[in-house]
Amino acid sequence: MTVRFKRFFLILVVVLAAGTIRVFGWPWSTDMWKQPSIKPYRMPLRYPEFSVATDGTRLEPLPREEFEKITQNPKRPTAASLENGQRLFNTFCAACHGMDGKGNGPVIKRGFYPMDLTSVGVKGRTDGYIYAYIRYGGKVMMPSYRENVSSEEAWDIVNYVRKLQGKLNNTVEENQ
Repeated sequence: MTVRFKRFFLILVVVLAAGTIRVFGWPWSTDMWKQPSIKPYRMPLRYPEFSVATDGTRLEPLPREEFEKITQNPKRPTAASLENGQRLFNTFCAACHGMDGKGNGPVIKRGFYPMDLTSVGVKGRTDGYIYAYIRYGGKVMMPSYRENVSSEEAWDIVNYVRKLQGKLNNTVEENQ
């Protein structure tokens, strides 16, 4: 009986092992091949026109030319605005324009000569003109900082540039 029992037990183990292998081959999770995705050689459906910004950029409320006509910065030059403008200027602008805005940043060692922001020509420009240069970039060398600097932050930079030019008082009331 022990030989018969051992044989039965061995057959039972073999049958269960074979059944287990079959069970592990069962497709328990089919989410990898049954998923909402674009099938090969099929075009995705497009969103309706003007419903989604497809290039990932923020939409500007006005074109560049309209911003250049704005004579006065809509953001008041408070101490917080000037401090934020200085921080952003030092981060994004000082490499080219220098810490004092005179166009003497480290890039001049590579043969690039950026604009002196304290020159008479820039002082005579409107606040909107400087804003447009920050958001849209220059006509030749200066890149657009639209992806790095928000609209509010760009106006803070304009306030700081005006301070570098000496066109702003150093003491500006916070709650005026």
